[in-house]
Amino acid sequence: MLHQCTTGLTATQFATLHTALTHHLTWSKPGGRPPALTLTQALKITLLYHRHNLTEELLAELFAVSQSTVSRAINTIEKALEKILTPL
Repeated sequence: MLHQCTTGLTATQFATLHTALTHHLTWSKPGGRPPALTLTQALKITLLYHRHNLTEELLAELFAVSQSTVSRAINTIEKALEKILTPL
């Protein structure tokens, strides 16, 4: 996916945000079930959700996961972004 037109961020900005998230989240737990979405996908979903006002149902179809998975991903990423971006 092209970052600029879909997320509104340049590839560098997206990578910076992704790196910041990796320092605040443990996305997959060792020995546990692998997550349905990667951290990159979860971040893209969250940005698409807010930038384009897409429904969780549509995002679920686009990323081949359930609506509840999309909802949990958005919630998790939003909470992490709130912590990361508050000091700024």
